[in-house]
Order: sequence, then C-alpha cells, then structure tokens
Amino acid sequence: MEIIRKCALDYALEQEYRQYLTGHLSRPQPFLQHVEDDIEIGISHYREFTADTPHMHPAATEHAYILQGSVKVKLLDGSAAEYEFHEGDFFVLQPGIACAAKNKADTKVLFIKSPGVNDKTVVEVDEETEKWLRTWE
Repeated sequence: MEIIRKCALDYALEQEYRQYLTGHLSRPQPFLQHVEDDIEIGISHYREFTADTPHMHPAATEHAYILQGSVKVKLLDGSAAEYEFHEGDFFVLQPGIACAAKNKADTKVLFIKSPGVNDKTVVEVDEETEKWLRTWE
C-alpha cells in the first residue's frame, strides 16, 4: 500500500500550485512523493486568478472535479462553446479536444488523466481567446 497523507499534500500545495498524486512524471516533484501508476491524478490550487496554457491531450481523456471555486472552459474546436464550473461540478474532455481554461482565485481542482501519459500539446489561440484568458469576466 502506498499512502499520501493530507498534511504532506497540503504542505506541497503551499509550495507549488499543482501536485501529482500518481502517474509517470517526466519531471520530479520536489515537495511530494507521488505514486508511480498508469493513471495520472493530481490537484491544482489556484491561489490567484490563473489562465492555463491552452492545450489538448491527443491520447489521454482528462477528467476534472471542482473541489472549491470556479473554472471557465472555452472549447477550441470551432464551436467556441464556453462553460462555467463550480464546486462539486465534474467534466470530461475527450482526447483531441483543445481548450482554454481560466480559474478564479482560490480554486482547487482534482484532475485525472487516463492513460497517464505526458501528452500535453500546447495549441495556438486567436486574439479573442487571448483576451478572454486575461480576466475572469
């Protein structure tokens, strides 16, 4: 059995906003010993308003559960559909779906990628999406 205690995770999240609990990581985490596994699970704590780098996962399905706060997601599949998620909401992005996301201050998100491959691919966005990423509104 492998265990990660809450106190260790809380400390690690105070040092770095994103911590991986499981997965095959390409870079070591200095504050938390993760569990090697074929599924990637982690937590992000966005203390301030943060826009993630627009990206997609060609092979992995990404699952996200909002532990606290709010997240906005804009699909970059030509539809430009926008979604707002709040504490307790759960969403799934299938492989190949590019998106832009932004996180309200003090938001925590549990994320799961299956398979746990390092396949994050940064995508270019238009000027309208760049502007959308700059503020919560």
